[in-house]
Amino acid sequence: MKKMIPCLILVSFLMQGCSKSYDTSFEYDEGLVKLEMKNDSLSYLRYIKEEQIISTIVLPYPVYQFDWGDVNNDGLPEVVVGVIKSTYFFPKKDKRLFIYHLDGDGQLSPMWLGSRVSCQLLDFKVERDSVPALVHTLELGADSNLYEVMYEQRGFGLRYKRHWPSACKDSILRRFQ
Repeated sequence: MKKMIPCLILVSFLMQGCSKSYDTSFEYDEGLVKLEMKNDSLSYLRYIKEEQIISTIVLPYPVYQFDWGDVNNDGLPEVVVGVIKSTYFFPKKDKRLFIYHLDGDGQLSPMWLGSRVSCQLLDFKVERDSVPALVHTLELGADSNLYEVMYEQRGFGLRYKRHWPSACKDSILRRFQ
């Protein structure tokens, strides 16, 4: 029972939204890819070079996470953004994962605007030191257990690679803090 209470507190914390801090920019090709948060439900994803805005994506949703990596193995970084929104088939507002491609001219474009992953999405991170970069998610299963799930980008969307049941193991949970 003692292990269950910290797990429930963590799940509650992660489901609430953007209470944790994360980096909101990275350098690319002598420029800066940056997430600018205007308010709780409006952010701009921008590529800025030589003090000029080259490309902008408007995100009219709460953002809970921002990461990047070369997920499609083309030598250019993709931007992975976590937003909270409803979808046509899933009308409940929930955490979603969006991937944006940054091309050689600095233009950002949607690559995948994911409505769902395997289970309820709580958080994610990009493993940048793998080729291609992999997306790891922390998900809450229908059995109320936490799972770390690894995905790779393939064509349209993410393809499941493997998962680890976390059962509140500190080592897995620490990776998402």
